[in-house]
Amino acid sequence: MDPDHAILTRLRDLAGTLSGDVAWLAGPPLRADGLRDLGERLVCLGSDLISRAGALDEIAAARLPADGWIPECGPVPRLRHAHYVGLGEVRLGLIYFASCGASCFPYYGRDPAGKTGRHERCHRCVKEVHRRSTLTNIPALQGLE
Repeated sequence: MDPDHAILTRLRDLAGTLSGDVAWLAGPPLRADGLRDLGERLVCLGSDLISRAGALDEIAAARLPADGWIPECGPVPRLRHAHYVGLGEVRLGLIYFASCGASCFPYYGRDPAGKTGRHERCHRCVKEVHRRSTLTNIPALQGLE
């Protein structure tokens, strides 16, 4: 069984039994064994969910160019600006959100051919990258000078 299926099975199991567990636990007197059992189930499942989310984030970040610049989502490819999404920390599904708030998509994947360079860079993102670069050294500024 793949890990995603196993986690979803555990979530469905919890959803199916949670209302009964809560009703049983809420009846007087409170039961320490029941509370402990439910708490351990929640902690274990929560830990596995967080671990899997981290693995999925790593997979998603591996699809981004190292410099963190990708084109925005838009209907006309030639008019799309390149925006700075960094390591893709802020994401919703397949869409990444740039430091300026624009929705972006990694059309070129890791972009080994440098196709993102054909897009004009967003001025707000460039300012934000320059601001951040004064705090730390990041590769996103390469070629901007």
